[in-house]
Amino acid sequence: MTWFGDIGRRFTLKSVSTTQFKLPQRFRGTIIEKWANYWKNLCIDYKEVVVETAQNAREKPVKAVLILSGFGFMGYCAHSNPDARSFRDKLLYCTNQMIMVGEQIRNPSSVSHLIFLENCYNKGVIRRLSLGVVSFMWISDYDEASGLYQAHCDYLGPKYLTFHQRIVDVGFLWRWWLLQKAMTDYDINPLEFENSDQTSS
Repeated sequence: MTWFGDIGRRFTLKSVSTTQFKLPQRFRGTIIEKWANYWKNLCIDYKEVVVETAQNAREKPVKAVLILSGFGFMGYCAHSNPDARSFRDKLLYCTNQMIMVGEQIRNPSSVSHLIFLENCYNKGVIRRLSLGVVSFMWISDYDEASGLYQAHCDYLGPKYLTFHQRIVDVGFLWRWWLLQKAMTDYDINPLEFENSDQTSS
């Protein structure tokens, strides 16, 4: 943890000096002086933040490492936050995978999930809500191109308390997790084994 100690000793209030700059007399009391004072005070504030951060990192290095790791992870999550196009591509990929499987051995739950999402796309009610680090695909009541008053009135939109019921997928770290879960054992039909057991009995 000597790295934080070096930073703390390097960035001290005494070592970071404020550059004294005086405007010519003709600029006194003008907007140029106000603009210069604004940027000067802004630089002083940022300098104090850097100095205090370095001092805190030197005093509590473990906490500083955890905070930096947390910010790094959040940045990676924001970078890997999937968009609406990736969801559509993933749905088409899963549909193609399902087509390659015979109808008798297709998983009924996987098939119904894909059909439901495709019908929502055909109706134009699929929406994406991004929170920066995670995305939600949800179902609206109306198509975006609809001219109905109910489709554009904010007061008639989805309620917050029941919004979770509209979510059809969660995007996080490049993946759409509910769609991936729905495709688990998509080429295994449980009903086929039940029918075979009944026949054998």
